Amino acid sequence: MVRNFLLLILLGASVSAFGQEKYIAKNTYISFYSSTPMEDILGESNEVVTILNAETGEIAFQALMTTFHFKRALMEEHFNENYMESTKFPKAKFSGKIEGFNKEMLKNPAAEVKVTGTLSVHGVDKTITVPVKLGMENGKLVGTAKFKVTPEDYGIAIPSLVRDKIAKQMEVTVKAEYQPYGQ
Repeated sequence: MVRNFLLLILLGASVSAFGQEKYIAKNTYISFYSSTPMEDILGESNEVVTILNAETGEIAFQALMTTFHFKRALMEEHFNENYMESTKFPKAKFSGKIEGFNKEMLKNPAAEVKVTGTLSVHGVDKTITVPVKLGMENGKLVGTAKFKVTPEDYGIAIPSLVRDKIAKQMEVTVKAEYQPYGQ
């Protein structure tokens, strides 16, 4: 709960820039998955915050790296200390815009759209375009995405000792269920 509050404070600048119509998801799920013949690695967090501006199609995400959990404590320790350097780079952020946005996208059944923006991880900013399924499902505004990132693109070094245990690309999954901001 305290982490969610801190994330909301950190996103405050983004929120104040948005217009009146906003949606927020405070418990967004994000995972990354690496699969090799030697080992599968899954890191998951349900503590990611995302805000969607319903006027402009701008969207922002923020995740504290220490909120990702693994099946083994040693994996979590290595993730935070050796790879992500979570003390030095405590958060990952994404800020972008839905391509071809119009307000009806948010009222229609979920459909495939593209979101382009800047993903900031480990102190490195990269422009990416992500396919997203966005719209209404069971009376709720939802957004889901699945895409790949390459750790080396973000300055994350994989030591040769464990290189065979970590895939060259990580599959990232995002699941957000939005509520009107202020509710």
